[in-house]
Amino acid sequence: MRRGLMMTSNADGWARPELICETDWLAEHIDDDDVVVLDCDLLDAYLRLHIPGAVWSLSRYWKTDPRDDSQIYGMSDPAQWAQLVGRLGITPDTTVVGYDGSGSLYAARTWWTFDRFGHSNFKILHGGLDKWYAEGRPLSRQNLRPRAVEYPVPSAPHDDSICRLDDIPGAIENDNHVFWDVRSDGEWTGANKRGTQRGGHIPGAVHLEWLETLEEPVRTLKPAAELRQMLADLGITPETTVTTY
Repeated sequence: MRRGLMMTSNADGWARPELICETDWLAEHIDDDDVVVLDCDLLDAYLRLHIPGAVWSLSRYWKTDPRDDSQIYGMSDPAQWAQLVGRLGITPDTTVVGYDGSGSLYAARTWWTFDRFGHSNFKILHGGLDKWYAEGRPLSRQNLRPRAVEYPVPSAPHDDSICRLDDIPGAIENDNHVFWDVRSDGEWTGANKRGTQRGGHIPGAVHLEWLETLEEPVRTLKPAAELRQMLADLGITPETTVTTY
C-alpha cells in the first residue's frame, strides 16, 4: 500500500499535503470552472443540507454496484467508473474536492477510488461539512444536476493499493508489514460481528479506531506530529508497509 497522508516523514507536516483542502481555500475557489465539489455522504444528508454548488457523488462506497452498499468489492471496471465520473461533470483536468458529514469516512473512500483510476487531483475537505458549518459558511438545499461530460476511459486500476486475500499469509510473516485494524473496539474483539459469520481480527494486527485520529468537535485530523507518535506506538513508521481494514 502506498504511503498515505498520515505517514509523515518529519514532525512538522504531512507527507502529502496536496490531499487536504482547507475551508478557506474552498471558499475562495468554489466557483472556479475547474473545481467540482463532491458531497460523498448519503443522498438524504445531501438533500437536507450541503455546501453551495456541491453535487452528490452518486455512491458512498463506489462498489461494483453503486446502488448496492452490500457489495463486497470496490469498483474495478474502468468504463463504469469513467461513465459515473462523467455524469458528475468531472474531466481529467478537474480539481475534485470531496467532503461528507461523517468524519471524512466516505470522502476518503471516494478519494481512494479516484486515485485507483489515476485521477490524482482529488482533495478531501479538512473537517468536512462539520467544520464548514461551524465556521458559519453558507449552506444550500438546491439539488444540482451537473452537466455531463465524457471522461476518457482509463487503463486498468492501480491495484498496488490493495491487499488481496492471497497476499495476507505472506504479509503476516513480513516484519515490515503491519495490518492496522481501524474498526471499533467491539469489532476488534469480536463482540460486535456487524452481521458477519465470524468476529475478531487478523492475527498479528494492531488496533486503533479511525475516529481516534480526529479532533472534536468538527472532526479535523489531529496534528501531524501527534499522529506520527500514535502510529509509532503501533509500530508504524514512514518505512512500514501498512494494510488497513
